[in-house]
Amino acid sequence: MLFMLIYFAVIFAIIGVLYMGIFTKSGRPAWAAFIPVYNGIKLLEIAGRPWYWYLLFLIPFAGIYFSIVALNDLAKSFGKDAGYTVGLVLLPVVFVPMLSYGSAQYLGPAAGRQFIAYQPGYPEGYGQPQGYVQTQGYGQQPQGYAQSQGYGQAQGYGQPQGYGQPQGYGQPPAKDNSGQYPTGQEYR
Repeated sequence: MLFMLIYFAVIFAIIGVLYMGIFTKSGRPAWAAFIPVYNGIKLLEIAGRPWYWYLLFLIPFAGIYFSIVALNDLAKSFGKDAGYTVGLVLLPVVFVPMLSYGSAQYLGPAAGRQFIAYQPGYPEGYGQPQGYVQTQGYGQQPQGYAQSQGYGQAQGYGQPQGYGQPQGYGQPPAKDNSGQYPTGQEYR
């Protein structure tokens, strides 16, 4: 019995030393890493998850999923990616001290940053409805077009008169680009 108590005390001390760097980097007291249940709740707080997730770890099989998600959030809180999460899951003895005593900086809880619709850095008004300004009145022709007086009158953009429009009454037939009146033979 005494041997088992010493064994667990040594294990908790080693875990406390491994996680102490994470606690100090995130502004938490170092002694919190040495208290068994309290350190788990504080690690969830560092990762940005609520305290009751610690109870979710106790659910068989689902606890594995919630543990991996919490470790992923912990890695992202220090600017690491999903590959680092795999290391935290498979080799925590190596990756936890790297996170605790390495060059990683604490960026804040990652769980709260995951679902931001627009990251800070987008220009102001990005994704907002644009105000459309009507520059011309209703029923007016756009600028750049010649004002027509009726059928067969002047057209804009230098097109010859009469293409695609019927001739007005009392108007001479339209001339083609060479200045000649069409004979109608070229359409047969």
